[in-house]
Amino acid sequence: MFQNNPLLSQLKEKIQENIPKRQGIVKATDRGYGFLETDKGKRFFIPPNEMKKVLHGDRINAFIRENGEKPTAEPSQLKKTETDIFVARLSIKQQRISVQPNNPLLKGFFKIKGGQSLLSQGYQDGDWVKVKLLNHALDGKGFLAQVIDKVTDANDPFAYRLVTVATHNLPSKAPEFDHPWKVIDPQLPRTDLTKLPFFTIDGVNTQDMDDALYIEENEQGWKLTIAISDPSAYVPEDSAMDSEAKRRAFTLYLPNFNVPMLPRDLSDSLCSLKEGEKRAVLCCSIQINKDGQLDGEAEFYGAWIKSHYRLNYTDVSNYLENDEQAQWKPNAQLATQLQTLDQASLKRLHWRCENNVVFKSQPDYTLKLNNKGEVYEILCEPRRSANRLVEESMIAANICAGDFLAIHKQQGVFNTHSGFASDRLEKAVTLLAEYGIESDVESLATLSGYTKMRQQTNQLHNCYLDHRLRKLLAYADTKNNPEAHFTLGVDHYATWTSPIRKYGDLINHRLIKSVLLKQAHTDVDNEIGVQLNDARKLQRLAERDVNNLLYSQYLKDQENSNWRYKAEIFDIVKAGLRVRVQENGATFFIPCSLLCKDSKDAKQIDCNRELGKVIVAEQTEMQLGDVIDVMLNNVKVESSQLIGKLADPLIISE
Repeated sequence: MFQNNPLLSQLKEKIQENIPKRQGIVKATDRGYGFLETDKGKRFFIPPNEMKKVLHGDRINAFIRENGEKPTAEPSQLKKTETDIFVARLSIKQQRISVQPNNPLLKGFFKIKGGQSLLSQGYQDGDWVKVKLLNHALDGKGFLAQVIDKVTDANDPFAYRLVTVATHNLPSKAPEFDHPWKVIDPQLPRTDLTKLPFFTIDGVNTQDMDDALYIEENEQGWKLTIAISDPSAYVPEDSAMDSEAKRRAFTLYLPNFNVPMLPRDLSDSLCSLKEGEKRAVLCCSIQINKDGQLDGEAEFYGAWIKSHYRLNYTDVSNYLENDEQAQWKPNAQLATQLQTLDQASLKRLHWRCENNVVFKSQPDYTLKLNNKGEVYEILCEPRRSANRLVEESMIAANICAGDFLAIHKQQGVFNTHSGFASDRLEKAVTLLAEYGIESDVESLATLSGYTKMRQQTNQLHNCYLDHRLRKLLAYADTKNNPEAHFTLGVDHYATWTSPIRKYGDLINHRLIKSVLLKQAHTDVDNEIGVQLNDARKLQRLAERDVNNLLYSQYLKDQENSNWRYKAEIFDIVKAGLRVRVQENGATFFIPCSLLCKDSKDAKQIDCNRELGKVIVAEQTEMQLGDVIDVMLNNVKVESSQLIGKLADPLIISE
């Protein structure tokens, strides 16, 4: 009787005109309810029954209903959804087809279009699939979706890799191109250095070896030559292969798995600096004086080299550190090379500590997997002598490339950092004053002033201060014009030492060559920094997701055990703290309720994000940089989150 009644519709519209409306982003929770977060930072509660109309990440308009002291949001109109395509697990139960999204926050019920046809196509229960959203509940009668592709089979032990890369829309296989693999730049003079005993230092299982080193001692100090594999000799600019490398931007590295930027014929073979194989390279020869300072302008040139020795970090470190367990020893020629580079890199590191900015090195954590895709061991690998040899060589090479491109091209792919965010400079001045370091906004905004400040703070060896200052920094950036890199303390920094793995480095190779050949070169795209930054962000999210999953599986059996870990506090938020376990690199979140013996006392704990401290009754109990004893409380399987607790909980006095 009342259906399609125009008078009733007019009355409904009139009533709705007087109801407050807000636009914002839907934030779902794992408990069924959610929130509408407006652009102005306000939050409105969305009850579970209303959350069935929307998806996490949707931008919507909503009516704001007054409900006592707690106004609620009623979704009314979809503006944009972030869930056009998503990854899900297929469920086939008694001919009924449904999907379970990989993202636990996507809780909508999805009706599957053409679901029955999936059976005839060979899909099985538990398969991972890509799903396209066809209709949204706010636009029609519920959510309608369609399976558009299979990601991997249900029984694939390494499914999490493919699921993760598909979730972040990253490639899962190496690019393939039918190509003759001929040198495309014969006009570039290449010096024959195949007789020089270049050597590589990499991981034991590394296939894409892109840098080799050779050093000579002279009256001024040392002449170091860095030879970098030259894929630009084989990849034509603006070709289909080049476009694909640009789209990928980086090689993706996950535990025991990588997806290269370039075809494996290049990355793992023709461009890999394998022992005994003649390879096209771009070289940089650098003079380092006896104090460790780079002396004069570096020389860049094309060359042919042959790596005489393939070395690994462990063997070289054991040898240089005179480890009694060392089983490997170099021959006389190689021993001279390693000892000479060891001396030069120590001097170079000392000079950088005195004149640039050097941060404390962090260990690497290697997750060892079995044939079921499960972690059976996690190795903590501190940075050792061999790492220093390579790192100091590469840093020097990238500083020289930055200066070279700034002088000769005034463009390139530059890694830049502006120091403290402009709106946090005053906070930095105030914080530094608490530790007796005088500064001002004007000087901290300059490279020289920032560098001087960092040298002063390094002498304090204060982890808490370092963490506080780090939270005031601006984000690092990638730009096509030369700018300073404050966190390295240098005028220019342009990486070119990993062109097999980084598209920005490949661009810099081409720019350096254009200078050597005195050629004009197309300007570097103004948007290249945005593209590279976005690509790297997606890769880091994929790396995070895979690592979180593997850590949660590995540590699941230790829930509520009495095993104590040493962990460093690296973040403090209102809800609790984040800590990194020193022995295996796992990240635990410790909520306020698990900081004290009785969860009822949690309200008396102030986890102060601004100060980076845990405060009880105006007393600091813990702060950023502290190393504390923690235990694993539980693992949230759906979100792969590790929840920790204090091994020695705080005792809150009445």
